[in-house]
Amino acid sequence: MVTHVFKPILRKHGFSLLELLIVIIIISALLGIAIERLLKLQVQAERSSMESMIGTLQSAIALTISEHIAKGKIPELKNYLDSNPMALLADTPVNYLGDFEGRPENPEPASWWFEQNSHSLVYFVLNQEHFVTQSGEKGHAKFKIVAVYDDNNSNGRFDRGDVLKGMRLSSLAKYQWSTDSIEPN
Repeated sequence: MVTHVFKPILRKHGFSLLELLIVIIIISALLGIAIERLLKLQVQAERSSMESMIGTLQSAIALTISEHIAKGKIPELKNYLDSNPMALLADTPVNYLGDFEGRPENPEPASWWFEQNSHSLVYFVLNQEHFVTQSGEKGHAKFKIVAVYDDNNSNGRFDRGDVLKGMRLSSLAKYQWSTDSIEPN
């Protein structure tokens, strides 16, 4: 009677090329998914940071309005129109560059500045490929303190004869953040 003893086949050379290729493909796919997710999170973080600053500025404007209402000085709110909203904050953020006639020279992405000539607060977007605006300026969002008023003369702008009721921070052009089609470079 013959008995067959099966011995396990032991490799002495490690992984085969096919096994190594499969591992590389799996790692590459996982890395691609991780990079895409990281880019989406980075864009979402920047959007949240920008919108948080806008909310902070709107709160500062609301506090200023409340102070003027409490003191019976609502007409003096017109002095804040076209002014720098960052001046209403107790402390400016670290990414605020200051007041400039126009655009500052070589601004860092994800920073703010106030343009004196246009009376607008500008945010310079870091993730510009995921930011779309209706204005011609790519990668910028512009905001301005504008009047909330009764347009008594029906001309569509705040001027003599209109009743000032308050003010708000307004975007000068509609914008949109997109994280739908983020592709790793």
